[in-house]
Amino acid sequence: MDKKRIIMVIILLLIVTSGASATAFKFDGTKPLFHGLNKDFSNKGWFSLDSVIVISWNANDTQTPLEPGGAPRIVNLSVTYLTTLSYPLIGKIILYYCIVTHQYVTVTMDLGEIPSWSTASLSTSEIQFPVSQTPSSQIVSLSIAVDEHAPAYRLCAIPIQTEAKTLHGPFGLIPLVNGCTQACTLNCLPGYLPHIIVEPESDHMDVIPGEMSHLYFNIINHGNARTVVRAEIIDSPGNDWNILITDDIILDENGSNFMFLMVTPPFDFSGTDTITASFTPYKSDDMSQYGAPVNVTIAVIFEP
Repeated sequence: MDKKRIIMVIILLLIVTSGASATAFKFDGTKPLFHGLNKDFSNKGWFSLDSVIVISWNANDTQTPLEPGGAPRIVNLSVTYLTTLSYPLIGKIILYYCIVTHQYVTVTMDLGEIPSWSTASLSTSEIQFPVSQTPSSQIVSLSIAVDEHAPAYRLCAIPIQTEAKTLHGPFGLIPLVNGCTQACTLNCLPGYLPHIIVEPESDHMDVIPGEMSHLYFNIINHGNARTVVRAEIIDSPGNDWNILITDDIILDENGSNFMFLMVTPPFDFSGTDTITASFTPYKSDDMSQYGAPVNVTIAVIFEP
């Protein structure tokens, strides 16, 4: 009788007389990654080997907020697998059999429910690992994106569910390696999207020298958070003009309001000139976050 048959006979006798049950290892993130893996993780395990799965990723990959409506962020998940022995002597026999017969454990991955304003996908949903006491790792890429309506700095939790399938021996009767499950959650945040639309009442003003004329701008907040809009005049005809504009307004998400431009030209003005106003959006509770200014040029006209 060759070695493989001897090993199978031993396994059959032990499992038939003693039974088998599955166990899962819970990873304590406060300890070294494989702390204590030479120990028995369960008092319930009998003669099958046990599976261990650990999922990890670089925390720096999720610290920077995601750009709403921007390109997907790729986070590389490191999936580490190994088998452990519940009973050293019998476990080593099973382990030897799995090694000489090149047995592999199938690990499946899936994502749980995520926010409606986000999308996420895995580069693969199934990977295989050799049965071994030596930890081995594979990289699975997680792609994450948030749309432009994602609320700024609202938690985006992505549940990751991983399962090592039970590995059975010949004819599917003998569990050689018990399966296990591992669940974790990757958290990220959508960033601030500064996006305003500026709609002037008209593209020109008819004025009278020495008298005040006014024109309004309808400002719409299409960003994803409460926004302060600050306005300033960045180009005007000269110092002898009296030009005023509303300093700033606060807009709720999807809100709108008016800003006013007031112009008094000098008495000797005649013809056409231009005034350019600039409107810049800022996150209302963090003015260090702001978007590109929107510049609007208005023609000022007096025809005697």
